[in-house]
Amino acid sequence: MKKKIVFFPVIIVLLLGGFFGYRYVMGIAQDEIRISSNPWVGFTPFIYAQEKGWFDRTPFRFVWQVDLTENVRLFERGFTQGFTATQYEMLHAKNPSELVPVFLIDRSDGADVILSNQTVQALAATTGPIMVYLERDSMQSDLFNAFIHEYGLSDRKFVFINSAQKSMTEIKPVKSPMILLSYAPYASQLLDNGFRPIASTKTLKSFSVIDALFVNKHIADQDRGQFQTLKKIYHRAVDAFHKNPKEYFTTVQGYLEGQTYAQFMQSTKEIEWFVDPPRAQVLMQLREQG
Repeated sequence: MKKKIVFFPVIIVLLLGGFFGYRYVMGIAQDEIRISSNPWVGFTPFIYAQEKGWFDRTPFRFVWQVDLTENVRLFERGFTQGFTATQYEMLHAKNPSELVPVFLIDRSDGADVILSNQTVQALAATTGPIMVYLERDSMQSDLFNAFIHEYGLSDRKFVFINSAQKSMTEIKPVKSPMILLSYAPYASQLLDNGFRPIASTKTLKSFSVIDALFVNKHIADQDRGQFQTLKKIYHRAVDAFHKNPKEYFTTVQGYLEGQTYAQFMQSTKEIEWFVDPPRAQVLMQLREQG
């Protein structure tokens, strides 16, 4: 039977997080290290490992969200000890000094995509407002700014609509100009709806997206050995994908929002998993961003 992902309602996460967070604040030994994540293609090794039971004898428990910004909010309120995200979520956090990147996960090489019902040329010729659907206060805002700068669209009139990825997949093209920012697996549905890509992290020259595991600095300093174990589990799951991608897809399929096997395999070609050390260029860019 096909398994369906259950994204935990935030209220339940808050209640549980409040209890465990209280234990941590009071100095009582912590049983779990809770990490929030979302079903981005680059994070599917953690889904695979979870489904295989590889976390059972570790303190790590993953909480699955949809919205990019929700991961940071849960951390900032003390309900999780870490989250998977891009460098931009860390830079936009209220207290980035509390965070440390434990290890890098992947680089987006086209899986973050900008779609539209019109061509870039048609958008440039538009004099009226352009509707832009994206997750505000996330890396998508940074991605959009890089896009309009590179394509000379900065002087157009944009109307921004804050939209979660899951609800965005229900949007259909209309006559008025539209821009949508999405990522795998949700972008597959938007393509099926009739939108077409006009830019991505592969085509933009001024913008690069690196995903990492960010953790409370105090927790990371205390549990370095545990996070080394987590990194090995992540590598093991990526290796499982390369050995048998069909079995891997079947294992994580319930989390992929209806993606087909062909769509999933295409999305894996649009990222670079950091099993080997990142290239010097990637590290240099991250250092420049602080």
